[in-house]
Amino acid sequence: MDPSLYKAVQEGNLNAMREKRELISATQLTPNKNTLLHVAAQFNNSGECASAILKINGSLFHEVNSDQETVLHVATRNRKGNVGEVIMEFAKGLDRDQLEAGGIGEELKWLLTSKNIHGDTALHEAIRKNRPSMVNSMIKEDPEIANIANNAMETPLFLAVASARVDENLSTCMDYIMKYCPSPAYSGPEGRTALHAVALYNKKGISKKLLEKHPTIIKEVDDFGWSALHYAALHGSNEVAEELLEADRSIAYTVVENDNNKTALHIATCEGNVNIMKEILAYCPDCWEKVTRDGRNILHLSVKLKKQQAFKFIMKKSWAGNLINQKDAEGNTPLHVYAATPNFHGCDLVNHPLAEKNAVNNKNMTPLDVITSSYFYSLRQYDVMKELIQRGANLDTWNVAIRENSLMQKMEARPEDGDEVVKTDTRRVADTHMLMATLITTVAFAAGFTVPGGYDGKDGPNEGLAVLSRKAAFKAFIISDTLAMICSACAICLHFDGVLITDKSKLRQLCTVAAMFISLATEAMPQLCYFTLLQDKKYI
Repeated sequence: MDPSLYKAVQEGNLNAMREKRELISATQLTPNKNTLLHVAAQFNNSGECASAILKINGSLFHEVNSDQETVLHVATRNRKGNVGEVIMEFAKGLDRDQLEAGGIGEELKWLLTSKNIHGDTALHEAIRKNRPSMVNSMIKEDPEIANIANNAMETPLFLAVASARVDENLSTCMDYIMKYCPSPAYSGPEGRTALHAVALYNKKGISKKLLEKHPTIIKEVDDFGWSALHYAALHGSNEVAEELLEADRSIAYTVVENDNNKTALHIATCEGNVNIMKEILAYCPDCWEKVTRDGRNILHLSVKLKKQQAFKFIMKKSWAGNLINQKDAEGNTPLHVYAATPNFHGCDLVNHPLAEKNAVNNKNMTPLDVITSSYFYSLRQYDVMKELIQRGANLDTWNVAIRENSLMQKMEARPEDGDEVVKTDTRRVADTHMLMATLITTVAFAAGFTVPGGYDGKDGPNEGLAVLSRKAAFKAFIISDTLAMICSACAICLHFDGVLITDKSKLRQLCTVAAMFISLATEAMPQLCYFTLLQDKKYI
């Protein structure tokens, strides 16, 4: 493109443009194949510049750039509304002889429906760039353009609602679409609707407008089987959830077949969104009865996913007793799940008067069995085990008989090797613990003598002391080194004492405590290594 002409159009210099009017043609192109009219739409909001170019060469109206964008696309994206109005008026002028009463001409129709390489019309661009006035102008000219979806399957209405989280003016764009288009399309990517977008971004009030226009949209689900209420439950959109339930409370019973038959209440529980749970149960007080495909109720889910607030909310309800002993597909009650969860505090479950402490699952295991059958269990599980025993919980009789029978068979097979009975996986784990604890002790002991920075060898009051003894980082090194050495040494002593233990349950408890000491020693090791490597004083 001629540089002087490009600059003249960019600056809106009409005199310079007229002097080079013979160059204003479709052959004058930028690297992206933008014509002079595209350039005017990019940089100059004066309608006079675009109008002057069209008067000199009206054929530029039909030209598109390398992205298949018309001048209206470019003007809208660059927020040059005046240029956009000039382009649409020019199209009307071309159609003047063809227009029928109340109709739309072919040229204007082409301008408003043309898509770029992404499938976007100028209306998509106007919505995306928050240009309500341009949306108003386009929709009034041709309401049918509101039904055109781009390559991402976004209709203008869906895009207006999804983008409304950025600027409230975008809700005005939606109002114009719904005002002038009798029945605007509302679909979006992956089968979602504009109502899904409302729930996703918690846009209160918009859902009512959509439901007035499309009452059945509330029951529509996306490609994953999720309704708008499911999305509201997932993202904690309380206000939208209330509007949806007020419009049709039956949607609370809709299950997601592709997601374990979860209802919105299940999803809200999984996310710990207590306010959504309250809304759903306020409109559908019996919704708590629904279970997932694997038979889990909301109490199962709150314990399994460690959602403390949701758990407390459920346990305060009068109907909580109906969930406490309910079994899932594997026969586990919420108490079984609680026993298997290492770090969740739900003492209310153990202490509840209706909780069956000796209920068995499909593997004939009681909640106590679930804990004791593990090679390792947390301190919290150890406390749960004590609480269960205090409240009358027992190991399942059938499991005890199987264990005793297995033990007798081993003893009878090799009576001379009674020690073989206790050489189980627990012993192998103990050997691993001993090896790791020994290595940590060795490293920590050596680091205690080869301290970072060395020792002061000069004559004086500090002779023989660590050079960095006054530094805070050095003190942290000493603490971490000492902690690593003490914890690893304790683990070694515990396993040394465990050599004579033949009781499997006690041996597992000992291994659990030793594992905690090794874990603490391991966490102290990175600090130890870090400060050992920092030999230069300026870093310490």
